[in-house]
Amino acid sequence: MTKTVKAYAVFLPELRQLLSSGDTGTLKSVLREINPVDLAEGWKLLSREEQLSFFQVLSTRGAVVVFEELDVEDQIFLLQAMGEQATGQMVNELPPGEVAHLLRKLPPRVVRRFKNLVKLQEATDRLEQVLSYPPRTAGSLMHTETVRLKENLTASQALEMIQAVTRIHVHEAGILSTLYVVNGQGVLAGFVTLQALVAAPHDARIGELMNSARAISIQAAADQEEAARLVSKYNLISAPVVDGEGRLVGVLLIDDVLDIIHQEASEDIAKMVGTRPEEFSRQTILRAVWLRLPWLVASIIGGFIVSIVIKQFEGTLLKMVALASFLPLIAAMGGNVGAQSATIVVRGLAMGQVRAGGWWGVMLREMRVGLILGLSYGALVGALAYLLYGGNLGWLFCAVVAAGMLTSMTVAATIGAVEPFLFEKLGIDPATATGPLITTTTDLIATSAYLTLATVILL
Repeated sequence: MTKTVKAYAVFLPELRQLLSSGDTGTLKSVLREINPVDLAEGWKLLSREEQLSFFQVLSTRGAVVVFEELDVEDQIFLLQAMGEQATGQMVNELPPGEVAHLLRKLPPRVVRRFKNLVKLQEATDRLEQVLSYPPRTAGSLMHTETVRLKENLTASQALEMIQAVTRIHVHEAGILSTLYVVNGQGVLAGFVTLQALVAAPHDARIGELMNSARAISIQAAADQEEAARLVSKYNLISAPVVDGEGRLVGVLLIDDVLDIIHQEASEDIAKMVGTRPEEFSRQTILRAVWLRLPWLVASIIGGFIVSIVIKQFEGTLLKMVALASFLPLIAAMGGNVGAQSATIVVRGLAMGQVRAGGWWGVMLREMRVGLILGLSYGALVGALAYLLYGGNLGWLFCAVVAAGMLTSMTVAATIGAVEPFLFEKLGIDPATATGPLITTTTDLIATSAYLTLATVILL
């Protein structure tokens, strides 16, 4: 297998050598040849002194890109280590959405200081607008710097307007790729792509070129996960963000959506194992232990209940020690199938492929899947039981083992399909259902069903 060499492993030694030699001119030239994203990727390998030195010789645009890619702790360090003039320039280069995202994680007194560094009143107003929306909403992530076209403009007038605006403001490619049309009150009327605008006759009206934006508009107060789902569904490069009256207030870009998807995926994966996404980075051992404790406590309580259930069948186990040898296998297979079903349903709910009201159809589907899997593995385990114990205990024992496996997998798949819907109904993130709780529940039911069958049939 070929090991991929990270880009920063190639250029970091050269950068360090240039920095130590004091050759600032060559250092600037080399940094211009390096993709800022690659520099950000190797940022943790640099000392604090090296980070500050490299950052100060980056071009303005390069510094902005690197800054946006860094962790919040690194961003705060740079803002505090740089002088107020350099910090002000950086803050004014960043979109209000990016500044708002950073300021949400800073102490109030630091927030006031950095807000004062925003020079233009227009930028201050936009920043205040973004900060007015709750965290994790489309409004808190949107870019307010967008071109607003009117329906009565011609294609040539619209292009001239875009050129004039872009000379004053720096726009990301995503903002210009799709242009949004508003009426006199600022209400979103439609959208037109830049490609269609360039290809259109010069005298064509925007109202004739635009398409309806009803399906792709996002409410500013909408949850970020809902916004990401819409952008993903329609394969959008950008999506318009509107207020409660339908006025265009900003644009959500695909870059923002990718960040949302990454964040939500991290949260779901963390919840699946009974912890929180904070544990993936920058957490002490004690903090990691604290994050995992609650659901593991639930697991140990559930496990104790399983032990109590087993004790009720003590006579059966004493007479049929062989039953105990298959108990871990049956419980484990049930837990695995339950986790699979729950994960598939959670994924479907998150992506909008499964509706909350469609739980009955999903449950029946997963029940049938569990039944077929149970029949298949039940027959296999029954045959294995016959090879090991058939000569002494007979075919009835093997049938009990097979029936236990069938029951365990069928019930587990059904529970795994239903629990995420129940969690969502209760207002709890469905990703939680795939954690230790689903395994404990299926273990409990699988163990009870298996030993009940053994008691009824064999004793």
